[in-house]
Amino acid sequence: MSLHPLRLLPYQEISLWDDFIDAHPTGSIFHTTGMIRSFQATKRHVVFAYGAVDVNQRMVAALVATQVNTLGGMMAWLASRSIMHAAPIYEDSPEGRQAVRDLIKFHDSKMQKRVIFTEIRPVDAPIDADDPFIDCGYQYLGYSNYELNITGSESELMRGLNGKCRNNIRSAHRKGVTVETCDALQQLSACYELFKHSYAHSKVPIVDQSLFEAAAVQLSPHRYRMLIARYEGMPVAAGCFLAYKDRVTCWYAGTKRIPGVAATSALFWEAICMYAREGYEIFDFAGAGWEGENYGPGRFKAKFGGDLIRNGRYRRIYSSWKFRAAKGVYESVRGWISPRNASQSQALATEGKKR
Repeated sequence: MSLHPLRLLPYQEISLWDDFIDAHPTGSIFHTTGMIRSFQATKRHVVFAYGAVDVNQRMVAALVATQVNTLGGMMAWLASRSIMHAAPIYEDSPEGRQAVRDLIKFHDSKMQKRVIFTEIRPVDAPIDADDPFIDCGYQYLGYSNYELNITGSESELMRGLNGKCRNNIRSAHRKGVTVETCDALQQLSACYELFKHSYAHSKVPIVDQSLFEAAAVQLSPHRYRMLIARYEGMPVAAGCFLAYKDRVTCWYAGTKRIPGVAATSALFWEAICMYAREGYEIFDFAGAGWEGENYGPGRFKAKFGGDLIRNGRYRRIYSSWKFRAAKGVYESVRGWISPRNASQSQALATEGKKR
């Protein structure tokens, strides 16, 4: 059976783009035009967002990727990759399945000369036996996440925490740690400094502050929030959260390390309770680490009692020798390209997906 011809169009040319994302069961905030524009406005980020439409102008698939260049100048190729913070989505039909393959192949044809590899970071665990990503030359890699059901009462959620986590939260409250939703633009500098503290400790480069500035403008306040924890009047932990449909994602978090003060636990608990009161159902911790990895943030997130989800990741390497070379160089310079203003910090920083 021959399929009707499909057209691949940039997101700006598809007027019902967000309607398709909203209606699709696995459409995420990372597919929306607001998030696309946020990444497009970010330093050293270039967005690739295309949809497939049929002869009736009906959208049947969407792919959103971001070309990220950690380094500039002649060294850019060493740290250039394409990231899909959510897997491409498509209609469950022959046209949809063909469309997603067309989009992936189109993306790869454009990116293979620009980046070393592409990584797809699914929000949901793969369920389709007819896997379009494997068909298009991607390798499936073991990666996990924690998701917490937050439909219960506050007391039920508290009972779901492990004992140490409960004690840390109560201790933080007794010691005067306070958590509040802050103005996402006016308090951005303070929050970003806390993100940098954690990234510096992990020796991982952090995205430019322009991403958060753009997201605060492009996303509505109920979809994008910053929470900040204070101890003795000083900012000590911050978290950036994305809300869409029934899901809340902890996008970024960071903290200063103060012995005996569990500010990050208090901040996460406040976020969980706040979003539970507002009727959200899933708290997405945005990453528990690679399979077999001893990942500190993953151990921290496990204490909140969520379910371990093996959603995996997909990767396609366009040049094996460049990938090996870039990996070696990255390990040598990661401390140099990461934030260096926080030698004493706690490594707790999550990107959705690093998403």
